[in-house]
Amino acid sequence: MLKPKEAALVLAKINAHHGNMQLDRLSVQTFHEELRPDATIAECMEAVRRFYAGHDGSCWCRAGDVNAEIRRMRNESKPSEAQIEREMISLGVDSGGADAAWMYRRMRFKGIEPDRAARTALTTRSPLFIQPPSPNTQERRSKRPERTFAGDLHDIIGKETK
Repeated sequence: MLKPKEAALVLAKINAHHGNMQLDRLSVQTFHEELRPDATIAECMEAVRRFYAGHDGSCWCRAGDVNAEIRRMRNESKPSEAQIEREMISLGVDSGGADAAWMYRRMRFKGIEPDRAARTALTTRSPLFIQPPSPNTQERRSKRPERTFAGDLHDIIGKETK
């Protein structure tokens, strides 16, 4: 998460395009609250750069514009299905089975680099696999004493005597 001081730096960069207006605490706090919670300072700075590179400078870059540009940048960095298939073949993930392929795809779409995703996919067991109970569990169950149930309430609490 971006710190308020980092949000102030991003806002200062925006203000530099419009005459270096003074920053106040409320504008920095509001800007910080409106930014994506997972945004980094590098992403924000690049988003501002891209915003002003594509505009004539007559409009202000707002937190929503920064968030939208960060979303675009992240989507651009995601690999295509064809690219993932090529990576899987070159890294040998396709030989690891359907679970390894699924895990590799999932990790790549989350933005994890190919080498790390392949290592994890090939060494991690499937999250969908449920291990059968161990034989010891079955033995313990069979060695439990059988419960006998009383047929009548009087057998449990006794009969009332007068």
